[in-house]
Amino acid sequence: MIIPRIPAAGDTVEVPARRVPKFCCDWNDKDKRKVEVDQKAKRLLIMALPNEIFQSLKACNSAKDLWDQLENQLEGGIKMKKNHRAQCLNEYNSFQALPDEFLEQTYHWFNTLINKCRKCDVIKSQEENNMLFLKRLNAE
Repeated sequence: MIIPRIPAAGDTVEVPARRVPKFCCDWNDKDKRKVEVDQKAKRLLIMALPNEIFQSLKACNSAKDLWDQLENQLEGGIKMKKNHRAQCLNEYNSFQALPDEFLEQTYHWFNTLINKCRKCDVIKSQEENNMLFLKRLNAE
């Protein structure tokens, strides 16, 4: 719940507005339902995690906190995501068909590379993909 701001008066300082958790006795039906759903989501996440991962996340209070920590642990922080994106771009730009590879294998590899790039929010147009694929095929 939100505690409103208390303005400065005379010899007292202003107290800014702040959020504090509601006491259980003040919860309405909507609040109770939110807590129940959060606890259920947290239990499901915990059951799906291996023990070695859960040990580093067991201090999380809510399912959202647990999910955020899990995402950060498995996908890395902002720097890790930027590095992964740069790696995808480098792989995409350096794509080249191998000399002893069949066209179907090259096409499958290129599609895998495009999907990997999409996961990193590197989205190229269909025309760009087609042009790169055709340029990087073997001469035959």
